[in-house]
Amino acid sequence: MKKAQNIVVFLSVLISVGLAYISFFNVYQTDDYFWSYTTRKLGLLKSFINTYTQWGGRYFGYSINMFNPVFYDPNNILPKIYPVFLMLSFIGVSALNFKEYFGYSLKESVKKGFLLFFFYTILLVSLPEHYFWITGSNVYFVPVILSGILLYFLKKREDTGRKIWLYPSAFLIIILMGSNEILALILEGLLLVSYYQKRNKENLFLVLLGTLFLLVCFLAPGNFNRMGEEEKGMVIWLKRIALFGADTLYVGLKVIMVLPLFIKVFEEELKKISTQITFQKAFLFWSVSLLPLLFTSYILTSIARQFESILFYFLITFSLIIFFRFEKIKKVWWISLCIVFLPELKIFPEKYAYFNIDFNGENIMMELFTTDLREYEREMNERVDMIKNSSQDSVVVDKIKEVPRILYIDEMASVKEQETYVNDQLQKYFNKKYIRTKE
Repeated sequence: MKKAQNIVVFLSVLISVGLAYISFFNVYQTDDYFWSYTTRKLGLLKSFINTYTQWGGRYFGYSINMFNPVFYDPNNILPKIYPVFLMLSFIGVSALNFKEYFGYSLKESVKKGFLLFFFYTILLVSLPEHYFWITGSNVYFVPVILSGILLYFLKKREDTGRKIWLYPSAFLIIILMGSNEILALILEGLLLVSYYQKRNKENLFLVLLGTLFLLVCFLAPGNFNRMGEEEKGMVIWLKRIALFGADTLYVGLKVIMVLPLFIKVFEEELKKISTQITFQKAFLFWSVSLLPLLFTSYILTSIARQFESILFYFLITFSLIIFFRFEKIKKVWWISLCIVFLPELKIFPEKYAYFNIDFNGENIMMELFTTDLREYEREMNERVDMIKNSSQDSVVVDKIKEVPRILYIDEMASVKEQETYVNDQLQKYFNKKYIRTKE
């Protein structure tokens, strides 16, 4: 166990340092400009109302994006430090929980935090959108960190019996229900399971509070405005069933491929938890992961950045189930370790490329050793300066030649292509009628 832990800690530190270095060349992208534009144009209150009624119900995730400072940050300072801050926050909050739940020393807790960060990173479906896109980080990564803080508050409430810990827990539940739909469903499922296992007034209060704000998020008028016309009859249900099967298979396969290593690394923690709960209870907690899978298949959403919370939760809960029945799987941990650094498994055609399994290890290495990140940053800054300083209503810029694999970028349409959302957002932000790239 120690050997596997030391290897993974070493790799996690290397990945952390590598991602921090990559972050130094990060710049604002796409929706970052859009949120800054809408806030400055409408003001915070009108922007919030407009977003909730016209776009979606993520009242927390979208609200913090309204404070995007791109207009006041010409040197791209925030995109360079924010990803590092969030990654360190994840490790720190994880360490806090290991210390609280397992009684580890500070040193051991930090080590466990790095271990967990390694698995979190390799499971990400879209690492660029999750770590290096400010808008995406606020919607998907920040809530995961806040969920860790909620776990800490709930543990303190359980251990001390003091109601003072109930209030910050309730506040975080309200926030998390408005972060993104996937995490909200996982949280709602956990609250229901917790109340089912321990029925008291406090747990009932948290369930009712969570349900209320879950509805506030899901029933936002903006969610229905964005829904297209649905097919009717048997066809739509066959598509939903097929997608549920495909998405669940993807999640299950990706988790199973790293499961031996995860069980080997966290063997001590899994052993302690297995003495405190039954297999049936562990299965009940794992089954919560099916809620967001059912939801995403119902709205016909395939594998994308939304699935990252599902993958992480699935790994943690499914590992306990496997530990109960097939603990010996940990003996092949070295196979999982080798798999992590394999290139993306490209077996599906372009149309279904999102089902290709990738653990990000190869992409991180290639970014560090083959991408000229300094040149990429120069090209992006040059583009922004050209648009900003142009006196014309129509601007045509060069395409980005040094395209990164880890840093987030979504290129604009060219002069011979239809306008995309990227063109539209930059046109609004810079008050131009036409922005395109050269062919």
